[in-house]
Amino acid sequence: MTLFADLRKYTSPGETGSRRCRLPAGATVADLVAELGIPPGELMTVGVNGELAATGTVLGDGDDVALFSPMEGG
Repeated sequence: MTLFADLRKYTSPGETGSRRCRLPAGATVADLVAELGIPPGELMTVGVNGELAATGTVLGDGDDVALFSPMEGG
């Protein structure tokens, strides 16, 4: 799992790169977000294994999850 932009504040100090998380079988992206303590309103885009995904997407063992916060600009 990798956190981008403002979501990096939910990592441990000095933590960089991707991070591994253990979740129960059947856990969803929403469960992961809750486990990390990220308020749902801060999450904008989710990628699972390089594809856009919804927060209801069920995660499997070894899935690569990328979480992005809303970005300003254009």
